Amino acid sequence: MGKHLAKLLSQYVDLLLESNGTQQPLPVALEPGVVKRFYPPLLLLIVLTSMCPRRRLGEDPEFDALTGLEPLFRAFVSKIAYLCCTEVGSGAISACAVLQLPDCVQYVIGFNHQSSERHEAIQASIASILRMFSAAPPEHSAERENLRIQALHASLELCKSRVNGYLRSLKVHLQACTEACERESTQESKSTQNEISQILRLLEACFDACHSEPVNHFSVCDLITSLSSFFKSHIFVDVRRRVAREDSMMSTTYWSDFVHVAGRLLTYKRAVDLMDLVSEIWPQLFSDIQICMIPSSSTVVGVLPPNPWKAAQIMSKMTSDASLLDRFAAQLGSLSVHDIDAKVSELWRGAPLPKVHAEVLVHDWLERSEGGIRPERFFNRWKFIGSSKPPCKLCSYFFDEYPTDVQVRPSHQNAYFAWRMPDVYESQGEESSRKRMLVMESIKARIRADVVRILSEKLADGRPHDSSAYISLWRGTAPGPPGNAISLEATTQLLESHTLSKKHEQGSTDRESAKEVVKVLDENHEEELLFKGRSAVRKT
Repeated sequence: MGKHLAKLLSQYVDLLLESNGTQQPLPVALEPGVVKRFYPPLLLLIVLTSMCPRRRLGEDPEFDALTGLEPLFRAFVSKIAYLCCTEVGSGAISACAVLQLPDCVQYVIGFNHQSSERHEAIQASIASILRMFSAAPPEHSAERENLRIQALHASLELCKSRVNGYLRSLKVHLQACTEACERESTQESKSTQNEISQILRLLEACFDACHSEPVNHFSVCDLITSLSSFFKSHIFVDVRRRVAREDSMMSTTYWSDFVHVAGRLLTYKRAVDLMDLVSEIWPQLFSDIQICMIPSSSTVVGVLPPNPWKAAQIMSKMTSDASLLDRFAAQLGSLSVHDIDAKVSELWRGAPLPKVHAEVLVHDWLERSEGGIRPERFFNRWKFIGSSKPPCKLCSYFFDEYPTDVQVRPSHQNAYFAWRMPDVYESQGEESSRKRMLVMESIKARIRADVVRILSEKLADGRPHDSSAYISLWRGTAPGPPGNAISLEATTQLLESHTLSKKHEQGSTDRESAKEVVKVLDENHEEELLFKGRSAVRKT
């Protein structure tokens, strides 16, 4: 009844605005030439990336890991974004910023592309989950453990569509892993197979008789607990070796796929454990709260000419230097076995419509709303936008090139065609239009540089999975300062045991807390840093 009344009221307001001649502001259109110069090189980059093996980037030795409470806060914000990503597909990818209002804490959440109806459902559910921790029972009590179980059930219910997909995918990969163990028939493979068979039995219990939809949250929780134990067991050392073998031989992927999907499921438990931990430090993040859902952007059409260009034609639009074009032609010729032009044409004709990605959408909303991106607007003055997955290559470039000091997660460096800059409106003035143009030109220059590098090296950026579950299993360590490696098991146990110093008062600064707080890395914990741009560290 309340929703129906709100809808009628909204329609009434729209009619009033219409009768008064009030119209929604129209965005300032980009010059067609700018658009046509931006998207063909991006499309070529994506095609070339699909043809070349990915280079493995080691951990950046220059990366200065944050200390104190801020890494814990960043991990928490990204976990909230993860819980808001409830469905399969790129449209559900979400981003979150946490603001400090005079009388409450505000969570600002945006998506790549979500309907207003879905916004309402997620808004209600995420608020309910957060408020569960507003009056947490005593630590180590049975009531506290029951709270965590209830929160995990609620999280799985909110994300059931995505969880269902993970469970179905996990079954396929586990069966392939079992068959691989059977083919080897060694003592080591038999031990691994026995453990995997136990996980498969728990997985079967998550499905109904038709093996279609998971119906039992208790069974899913049991599965997640089993996966957590498996990832910390000595048997998992064998799985790590198998993942490393797949990575080096670039043949099969079922072991790494199994680890990836299992890591996605484990993240729901990590999110709950993290909320439980954070509620001890910042209880205000769970009591007086407000959830603000940002409308998704519209898509744009006509960003490519109607008839597909050939790869050489795209390259000719990138430079007029004859010697460079000759070199590009030779490099393209060396990839002729892949029939680049056919792949360019295929992607060109079926290219998805560009939209503003979640991280950029949240940043744009912050900039255009009262208070902008001033530090005092953010909770604890931490200017950070978390996301359900690491930012894509273009989002990373945006935060590098745009004049902002708001931080995002390190990028997975995968590039996607369905990306665009946020709209600019006449009321924002000519300077905003000019700034958008300059940022697009800077991003375009970096796309061109990526194309040139891939043609030269025949190695692509990015990684097979664009999330960050157990990326560095082949090394068995989490990122950290040189000489201070953290084991996978120790990092996971850090959240589970809640070994965080409680000597901090609310609002502690990094300087005050740096010596007392155990470092907590983002999801994640085991992730190897694949890229460091200005988006990953404070701009200087």
